[in-house]
Amino acid sequence: MKVDQKDIVELRKRTSAGFALCKEALEASEGDMQKAIAYINEKSDVVGRIYQLTGAKIGLIKLALEDADGDYEKAIEIINERGWAEDTVDCATGKEGTFGVYVHGTDRKTVAIVELICQTDFVAKNEKFIEFADELAKQAAAMKPKYATVDSIPEDVLEEQKELFRRELKEEGKPEEMWDKIMEGKLRKFYSEKVLLNQKWFKDESKTMQDLLDENVLSMGEPITVSRVVVMELGKGV
Repeated sequence: MKVDQKDIVELRKRTSAGFALCKEALEASEGDMQKAIAYINEKSDVVGRIYQLTGAKIGLIKLALEDADGDYEKAIEIINERGWAEDTVDCATGKEGTFGVYVHGTDRKTVAIVELICQTDFVAKNEKFIEFADELAKQAAAMKPKYATVDSIPEDVLEEQKELFRRELKEEGKPEEMWDKIMEGKLRKFYSEKVLLNQKWFKDESKTMQDLLDENVLSMGEPITVSRVVVMELGKGV
């Protein structure tokens, strides 16, 4: 079935799951939002995602899940009702974090910079957090993404890319009723090439950079956001 982009965005807001998993969940549940949430909860770490949404302490999240009999959305309601998320800071606008920087090759003609944002100074100075920022920069230098996340792609750029795909499909003579399905595959490939968090880790292609981010969120115990990525090659524009 065709999945509406708006439904993916809504599901991401409600679960904090990645773009690909939200799409997969909506397809598997035939667009049923509640079934899609249940699907995601079975496939990924519930505690880690609730933490990203609420900022509540891990122990309190586990307690809320127990009181909610494992119901994801009810647990979030409990956390909010009890004031456990009152001190949450929006990580996307947080002022703590670091830059991952990597200069590539012996000729030193490629440099990658990744801005990694967290909530607290404690995490920002954590050695593992700094190492993760540098690992992201190494990935960027090797794979040269243009965007940090799917959400950071400008709407006009995305529409332009979709129009290009439509022209390709028309020129290839593909039946118009198949365009939407083919487009989904083309967009997934585009994201996997151009979006840092959607790329496969060049050291282990069984993982994406989003997988690594999720692992670090759970390890650090607070939300982490990749807010910007820049790759520069000597003599070329950004």
